[in-house]
Amino acid sequence: MIVYHGTTEIIKVPDVKHSKRYLDFGKGFYLTTFEEQAKKWAIRKAMRQEKTSTIKFA
Repeated sequence: MIVYHGTTEIIKVPDVKHSKRYLDFGKGFYLTTFEEQAKKWAIRKAMRQEKTSTIKFA
């Protein structure tokens, strides 16, 4: 199974300690099986932070 994480950072090891607890499903490291959805998350985050988006897959 391939899963994706859309972000603005290079993440070598997921860390749920630093996630926000008021997200849709609580604290955690959010993944999706949909590459397009991860791209949208990355782009939205990049726009808020004025950074470059990236997609991580595993």
